[in-house]
Amino acid sequence: MATGAAVTKLETSADNGHDPHDYVVPVIHIHLPESVVKVGFYSGLAAAVAAGAVDLPLALLFGVGVAMVRHRRV
Repeated sequence: MATGAAVTKLETSADNGHDPHDYVVPVIHIHLPESVVKVGFYSGLAAAVAAGAVDLPLALLFGVGVAMVRHRRV
């Protein structure tokens, strides 16, 4: 590292007041709480079933699988 070079500090979630478990929308960089993401996912899955795009057994399989994966935090 050259002398006098500027060192930039990367922002962390502790620096800007966001929870480290928040989700970030990729293009617009908005932080969303995990509960909002869960509600959005399951609402979208229910809407897909209601529209007939996905059959109910497959939607249940998706929902249970996602719930199991999210619950398995180590």
